[in-house]
Amino acid sequence: MSTTDHPRIGLALSGGGARAIAFHLGCLRSLHALGILKQVKVLSTVSGGSVIGALYAAHKGTFEDFDEQVRSVLRRGLTWPTIRAALMTFEGIKAVICLLLLGGANLSLVATRWALWILAFVLPIEVQPESWHLPIRRFASRTTLFQRAVDDVLTKGMLLSALKDRMPLLIINAAELRTGSAFYFTPKESGSWRLGRLAQQDVSLAYAITASAAYPLLLPALDEVLAFNKRDGSRRLERVTLTDGGVYDNLALAPLWPDRDPTISLNVEEIDTIICCRAGYGLRYDPPSQFLIARLKSAFACIHDRAQNAAMKRLFELREAGKLHTVVLPYLGQDDSRLKYRPPDLVTREEVYAYPTDFSAMSEDWINRLSLRGEQLTKALLQEHAPELIRSG
Repeated sequence: MSTTDHPRIGLALSGGGARAIAFHLGCLRSLHALGILKQVKVLSTVSGGSVIGALYAAHKGTFEDFDEQVRSVLRRGLTWPTIRAALMTFEGIKAVICLLLLGGANLSLVATRWALWILAFVLPIEVQPESWHLPIRRFASRTTLFQRAVDDVLTKGMLLSALKDRMPLLIINAAELRTGSAFYFTPKESGSWRLGRLAQQDVSLAYAITASAAYPLLLPALDEVLAFNKRDGSRRLERVTLTDGGVYDNLALAPLWPDRDPTISLNVEEIDTIICCRAGYGLRYDPPSQFLIARLKSAFACIHDRAQNAAMKRLFELREAGKLHTVVLPYLGQDDSRLKYRPPDLVTREEVYAYPTDFSAMSEDWINRLSLRGEQLTKALLQEHAPELIRSG
């Protein structure tokens, strides 16, 4: 039986905040209407894609109910629920205490490092203060407030393990900063190839979404001490620093690559078809960068964009090498003139690409525009590049 008869489909939902959620809603709507969504074997998500991916994996009703649930989340946004958690819960008080405690401690540490660095010019000091770090973890922050909002609005205390017997397999992508590795949260097993598998699988769905969506320029990384089972059979406590999975791979393609080694990597599944919905990359034209923070922000965005383009290039190289049978890439910034089956009422990229990638509330008009573009592009690209998937659906 050929792969076209029973394709092993991996669906990747990129980051991009609320813009990605709305765009991906349209992509999922098209895949559902064509009968392809029910064939997806693995659903890999990052940042904004993790929000809608987790909602889809946890939803038990009809697709129409899911569609309305996502639209409701977009209309409400996650910014105000986060502010309300800061003002109305004990988590907000903890965040303020942590800010003051770590702020003072870090200032003292920086002052000590500078003092020793200056003294080293006149005295034979053989210390390396640059390797010093605070033993205090960031136990509360804007990120834990965001987690509280995600749990209140979306997940209602659900554990990731509650999705263990559901299809497709949900993989929520985060990044571990200390080792520079991907950190995968799934209902079956969670962890990193560098650190091992999490010993306890009682991770909340809200925690996994938050780790995946903690954009480092706005939300501090989650600072935790977790127990891991190592490949040699031992168990060890490790301090981990978890941030937005887009830092490692904003397209959520890493768990779907066909050449992953199951003896090293976690959650290795056989995939021969990849549908990658990309919403986090727009046509940037930043103002002149005259100040340090502006330059760093533009530099970060440039590196981020180039990494995504490199991942796209690898995607098509794997198809040309025969390691992937089919690749479909619904892309918010798609050059519309290159579409073979362009719908007459297409929502153009110029109408939507500049929408911000935060989690603020979205108007009904923007929800309709972004989701319709996702729906139109997905259908048009499937017709052009994967008609066999439409037939199988």
